[in-house]
Amino acid sequence: MESSCDVLVIGAGLGGLRAARDLADQGHSVVVLEARDRVGGRGLTEELGGRLVELGGSWFTPEHEQVIAELARYGQPTRDFPQQLHARWRTAGELRQGLPVPWNELPSLERALAQIAADAEAYGAGAFTGADRSALGYIDDLEPAPAVRDFLLGWWQLMGGAPPEAGSVVDAIGSIAGHGGLSGLLTCLAHGPGAGWSALAEAMAADGITVELDAPVTALDVTDGAVCTTADGRTWHARAVVIAVPVNCLPAISCSPAWPAPVAEAAGANAGSALKVLMLVRGIEPHGIAVGVGEGLHWWYVDDAIDDVVRVTGFGWTVDGFDPGSRGDIERALHAFFPEGELVQFTHHDWVGDERSLGTWLTAPAGQADLVDPARFAPFACAAFAGSDVAHEEAGWFEGALISGAAAAAHVHAQLLG
Repeated sequence: MESSCDVLVIGAGLGGLRAARDLADQGHSVVVLEARDRVGGRGLTEELGGRLVELGGSWFTPEHEQVIAELARYGQPTRDFPQQLHARWRTAGELRQGLPVPWNELPSLERALAQIAADAEAYGAGAFTGADRSALGYIDDLEPAPAVRDFLLGWWQLMGGAPPEAGSVVDAIGSIAGHGGLSGLLTCLAHGPGAGWSALAEAMAADGITVELDAPVTALDVTDGAVCTTADGRTWHARAVVIAVPVNCLPAISCSPAWPAPVAEAAGANAGSALKVLMLVRGIEPHGIAVGVGEGLHWWYVDDAIDDVVRVTGFGWTVDGFDPGSRGDIERALHAFFPEGELVQFTHHDWVGDERSLGTWLTAPAGQADLVDPARFAPFACAAFAGSDVAHEEAGWFEGALISGAAAAAHVHAQLLG
């Protein structure tokens, strides 16, 4: 079976949907080919015990104007997260409240934070030269005291989606530089979509475009226009194509002529392998954080409570010996930080094992940070790229996905369809 349209979009994450919607707004016929049975990509909202939880990305920051505009366009609410009221730390094998390190390690903590702040300032000025160092190597080069080291490794979990030996420290330094300095690491987690990211994606998908679900693209030919072939043998023809799939999924699509060399080198380079477990927990105080080195989960966001049951998010990395689907493993991880807590329910999604993502949010690989440079994904032939992995701004965030989708649509409209 063959079908035709003005533009094909491969992937129905927010980047692909934004590109498709913008092109439809300009009068073009658009078909989105989505491999999953749903839209939204790495945004996935589900219910746990009757309460909404985000299995993929969660927050957007006060500066994320594109997300704010999309929510307003579709009349969807924004949830404002309250200020966190308490914190606890697990450093050097001890659970602490108040200071994250012993008194005698405060000078080490002060020196480390001062160096990190200086490097973030250098990054903002385009003068940071340590992008190829791993987060672990960078932290160890600071020569921190034991508890300080664990404190820094815990915070890396918030910024980097890969084990510290695998991810480039540039993700942490860039995040600090981009969100107001060291304190911005927490204050930027200010908002979320009130109805969930899935609801926003569904609204965008219903806005003048056609979305074909369960239609994984296996081959792309851009010799004369764009021809996409899906796994079930269908063929789709268009004048242009927007490629909006995670970079780790690019190797599953054969391209003729071959992918440009910079793209081929980058395909599969996202080191993101984070774990995110959503829990309902009884018996702990709401509205706090917990950070350090734990039992599989190392950075915790303690949300709101209903009838003494608190919504909690725990982050870790994919590692041997920890199963995020095991109640026993989750209870051990919880009790390392919250020994008073009673696990009620939990859920997670395996984004690394999911063949439609093969990884989590964009994390530059240590030693090869240039592989995820967005400059690699320049338009070629009748094709343009979109998605948070290739965004020139706010990469790894939904804001970046929307910005990149708008840019891809503008290029296609002006250069290929105008």
